Amino acid sequence: MKTIKFLIILCSVILSVTSCTNNFEEINTNPNDQIVGSNEGMLLGAQLTAAKELMDNVVSSNDGMAKWVQYYNHTLDPVDFIDPNPAEDYNEFWIYHNLVTSALPLVERVLGNTDEAPHPNYRAAALVMKAWIYENMTEVFGPIPFTDAQKGELFDEPKYNKPKFDSQEEILKGVLQLLEEANSTFDLSGESGTTMVAQSDAFCGGDILKWKKFANSLRVRILLRISDVDPSFAATGLEAIFSNPSQHPVIESNADNIGITWDEGTGTYGDPMVKFINNNNFKPNVVTGFLNILGERQDPRMKVLVAPAEGYLNADTYIGLPPAFDNDNPSGFKRVARDSVSQLSNSYTSLRMRPIITYSEILFIKAEASLKSINVGTTAQTAYENGITANMEELGVDAADTAAYLGSPLVTYNAGNALEQIITQRYIAQFGQSTNTFSMIRRTGFPRLDFFRIGVYADNGYPVRARYPSSMESFNEENLKKAISGVTIIEGVFGDNLWFATNAPSVSMEPTLQMGPVLYSY
Repeated sequence: MKTIKFLIILCSVILSVTSCTNNFEEINTNPNDQIVGSNEGMLLGAQLTAAKELMDNVVSSNDGMAKWVQYYNHTLDPVDFIDPNPAEDYNEFWIYHNLVTSALPLVERVLGNTDEAPHPNYRAAALVMKAWIYENMTEVFGPIPFTDAQKGELFDEPKYNKPKFDSQEEILKGVLQLLEEANSTFDLSGESGTTMVAQSDAFCGGDILKWKKFANSLRVRILLRISDVDPSFAATGLEAIFSNPSQHPVIESNADNIGITWDEGTGTYGDPMVKFINNNNFKPNVVTGFLNILGERQDPRMKVLVAPAEGYLNADTYIGLPPAFDNDNPSGFKRVARDSVSQLSNSYTSLRMRPIITYSEILFIKAEASLKSINVGTTAQTAYENGITANMEELGVDAADTAAYLGSPLVTYNAGNALEQIITQRYIAQFGQSTNTFSMIRRTGFPRLDFFRIGVYADNGYPVRARYPSSMESFNEENLKKAISGVTIIEGVFGDNLWFATNAPSVSMEPTLQMGPVLYSY
């Protein structure tokens, strides 16, 4: 995807209107201040805000999720490893605050914009944005305001000042309806009044067919996610989409991948990861969970995504940062020297597209759906192998290395272990998409990683949700209590599974590899 040449002046005006306040209650539920702007400017503003909050970029509030799924961690604070508390990793206030006070109001303004002639494609794109934001929020928090949210400016009624919470089932099925409406609304005719401005579309560059594929690709992601708790509903939806690509197109090549390529430089719209590294002069360290999965398989993607540890004589030595330490670990690893463990590679942290949803994910969705006897037009094995190949090609891995990898013992398709293989490979391919991966782990119990087994919180198991923001507990306490009545929540992040993972197996807390560092040489 091309680097965006952002409309800086326009977006600065829009974002300043929507973000320069801390009055959570007023803006979240009754944003009476008028946000006036063009469709393209408001859509871009929503994209930039949502991308910063929902995508891994090292410095976002979302960054703690990367530790939960064991992709990377940028802190080396010993306390964080000797007595880890997952509840402190995820900055839930700013995630929720910035989405509901900035991104979503801009989306709603596009949907209700009467200052311009009706534009089907901006309306449809806004529906996709709304769906993507709510999908992410409900999958980390569970029940949240949805049906009555963002209506304070339209309806002067008390109930919208403190909106009711919808169940996760209601939200996810409501999101699917938004995406279905978007799919049917997009106008591919190219006639006057239907085109989009490429420079002010950070995700799809004004490509309306790509937006349509984005909508339907999100639909199949969500349908698979609820397939264990509502199998008939999910199967019907998946088969309807995959059987009719002309009406319901999905991502079908790496050229269709959806994501954002931030602007060059260190300004407001520069890549947050690049800016963090430039400002701090170090890169985040890769955690053992991800690195060990690559190392066990001698995965060629290791050299693309991970840098060798600099503190070893062997220049090709890779070693992960353990998620936690106990007295069984070598004492030298209680305080970690940054060069003693691997960091993110230069190629990964350089200016590049940060993905939201990709071709490889669609193929792994097909593979798992096929295992469930859902007709997606291919076999589980074919989709699994094509998913690996697609991700290798996306990362520039040599075709010969990919072929050798597909024939290696831990990777060759095994029908008796197919689900774990599919999820493990999807986990690798989704590196840098921690929220999406967090949902996948809670739903399937895979991949098998060295999760947190140390400290006073270890007995609580694996996190199942993010804490509700304290602001929500204070100003909408009555509706929050109704929403979680009968639900066990421990320390804000542990306890009962969310709805989509109701029938999920427990995430294993037992290590599959030794907890301490493992050296891999390439």
